[in-house]
Amino acid sequence: MLAAALVATAPTLYAQPLGDIAALRREVAAEHLSRAREQERSGRALDAEGSYRDALMADPASLEAAIGYARLLRARGHADEAFATLRSLPPRALADDESLSALAEAWVSFGRADEAVGLLRDRAHGIVGWRALATLAARQGSFVEALAAARRVLDGGDESRSAGLTVRALTQLSGELDVVRRPPRGTTAALRRWLADDRSGPPGW
Repeated sequence: MLAAALVATAPTLYAQPLGDIAALRREVAAEHLSRAREQERSGRALDAEGSYRDALMADPASLEAAIGYARLLRARGHADEAFATLRSLPPRALADDESLSALAEAWVSFGRADEAVGLLRDRAHGIVGWRALATLAARQGSFVEALAAARRVLDGGDESRSAGLTVRALTQLSGELDVVRRPPRGTTAALRRWLADDRSGPPGW
């Protein structure tokens, strides 16, 4: 598919700057992605898998293509190959925290939550990434790390009520590890539920 598209543009391809060639590859990938989504909606999983693969071949940095392809591979029992696809994404696919967070969630869906936490710990560099790290670390019960990430969200300029409440909740939960500062009976479960459900605030706050 990609070869055919590039051959069709061969007369002008070599006259194009590198940026234009990259744009052409993204355009070809977008066409394959659109086809893959339609095929999935129609229940044609194998065809969709092929279209996601073609999109990824056109643009190896297409995060959506990689996640779609990996998801369908796993559904057919090829979990190792699927996860290898996600791990082999080039650095430019993760140029922003939104992409990084999406990949981390995909890793979680593969049962690789610890590695997803590590990915965010090593690569997050802004509020979106730190918030994702706080959420995922809290889910894993790593409240100290979650609290450190949540504080970075506040320090980064997020003055929302939710950000403040998250820090308060994680401050109490991190006290689970300290007999002296352990939160009152019943508080721990309520705070865990709130953090997991992302509600407006724990009861009474």
